[in-house]
Amino acid sequence: MPILEEPFLHMVIDDWAPAELVRAADAEWPERTWPHWHRYENGKLATKDTLRYPPACGELIRRLLSLPIEELTGIGDTFADWNCHGAGLHMLPPGCQLGVHLDSDHHPLFDWQRGVNAILFVNRSWDRSWGGELELYDATGRQCLKRIEPQFNRLVLFAPSDVSFHAVAQVASAAEVRKTLAVFYWQHSAKTGKRERAQFIAAGADDGCA
Repeated sequence: MPILEEPFLHMVIDDWAPAELVRAADAEWPERTWPHWHRYENGKLATKDTLRYPPACGELIRRLLSLPIEELTGIGDTFADWNCHGAGLHMLPPGCQLGVHLDSDHHPLFDWQRGVNAILFVNRSWDRSWGGELELYDATGRQCLKRIEPQFNRLVLFAPSDVSFHAVAQVASAAEVRKTLAVFYWQHSAKTGKRERAQFIAAGADDGCA
């Protein structure tokens, strides 16, 4: 499981969790009409309410929050946010995408700086033609250098920073909803954060991404 440095530090781990557990999470995933989704203007749906996670999703979130981050990435002094600020269940319906952006870099309530993002792809059968790739960009945010397909049970770790521009390609209109579980690891920091919310580079872009 090599650490990949280009275009910024990231890691891809296939077949990360027991397949039957991820299949259960896919099967029990809440419908788009679930009243507990937070709905962003760009169509993204999310919930961080730990008391409402379906059982298999909750178990996977717990495992994601217990990752040996320093062993995997070399990034030390991180800790998981068990309240899942900005994390939890994320879903993109067909026709939706996330533009090129930098993540928020600090917690709104504590002196915490974002250290590592962990994203698990849940869809049991994702057709390549459906799009929805996680796109990694160069340090200017103008050129996509890598696309990571949202394949079943694939875990992606990456270090958000001032040059970690990324996006999610448009989900095709004929696709399923794109399902991901996400958690964030943090570091104590006395520095003042630069981005309270995600910063999109396109003028007028929606800022609904965590």
